[in-house]
Amino acid sequence: MSLSTKHFPHHYRQVAEQKEEAFFFAKAAFSKNHVRLQRAEGDHRTPYKDDVDRILHSKAYSRYVDKTQVVYLVDNDHITHRSLHVQLVSSFSRGIAEILRLNLDLVEAIALGHDVGHPPFGHEGEDYLSALSMEYDNVRFAHPFQSCRLLTDIEPLNLGFAVYDGFLCHDGGMSSPVLLPHFDKTWEDHEQERRDKRAHPDLNLMPATLEGCLVKLCDTISYLARDLEEAVNLGVIDREQVPDTFLGKTHQEILGILAVDMICHSDNKEYIAISEKAYEALRLLRHFNFQEIYLHPKLKVESFKIKHSYRILFESLLFDLKKNNEQSYLWKHFLYKRTQRYLSQTNPVQMVIDYIAGMTDRFFIRTLERLFVPSKIEL
Repeated sequence: MSLSTKHFPHHYRQVAEQKEEAFFFAKAAFSKNHVRLQRAEGDHRTPYKDDVDRILHSKAYSRYVDKTQVVYLVDNDHITHRSLHVQLVSSFSRGIAEILRLNLDLVEAIALGHDVGHPPFGHEGEDYLSALSMEYDNVRFAHPFQSCRLLTDIEPLNLGFAVYDGFLCHDGGMSSPVLLPHFDKTWEDHEQERRDKRAHPDLNLMPATLEGCLVKLCDTISYLARDLEEAVNLGVIDREQVPDTFLGKTHQEILGILAVDMICHSDNKEYIAISEKAYEALRLLRHFNFQEIYLHPKLKVESFKIKHSYRILFESLLFDLKKNNEQSYLWKHFLYKRTQRYLSQTNPVQMVIDYIAGMTDRFFIRTLERLFVPSKIEL
């Protein structure tokens, strides 16, 4: 069949959308319902596949490679960084989504982009940055909100509504064994939820799609199982310490059993769910991880230095920005590339927060060294 260049993209996209109509579950996210804030030219890809590619090619995604998950500053090549975490979430959730006849591209887009808002040193760094933000009369820091902000205001990608919604609502997966989407959300609802999340970071929001609910639950399951396995491999805990549940004691067992449980309780349903038995077992594992892994003294020996470093870097950059404006370090290394809209609508404290939040762990340390460690003088 011969097609002109003009009609080539439209034809193949039509074929893909027809396949969706024939295969997808009735409440799945169809490409025909995809919406962006700004219009984008179509090509052969479906719009959610386009969103996946935009995320993969973004600078924010590149920085995942040196943003640690739980264990940081440990010389071990097998430590999980966020680049691996989001891929694991994507693989786990896509495998389930395919059986449930959901939109795999939307699942992948949400999974790959949901954690771009994390600052250096994981949730610990998030706490330090949030405390500094509030101390300087700014709102609390929440990485789900920052993921949306990063890919709309700082590195604008013009993604679909359901993708940003999935980012914003991805945390809080253990709120209930049943996750029921709010199917009728609008862009206006999303903007209000952004404001609500920024004011109350612990607010548990429900996604607008089944795909978003699936990633929300799979993210929790994935990090709990992976963190457990990593802690065993690093000698932080012994396998025998893992609570006895029907889910097993290994990463592979936990994911396998929960995947089957989720499929059985979500197939042909207008919600994503796991059984009460699985929910209680997962809650037990989550409690164990927080008590025996996330707060383990072996993993917190550098916490004081990190907390102090956050303050030093934050206050120095803020002081320099207010004093020197376009001659400041922040302007020369970050602000000069921002849009006029960003510059006119963002206060100095938030500018510093955005810069630090975008750093990788190593870049955070290198910036400290550049600003505060004396270097050799060449005469």
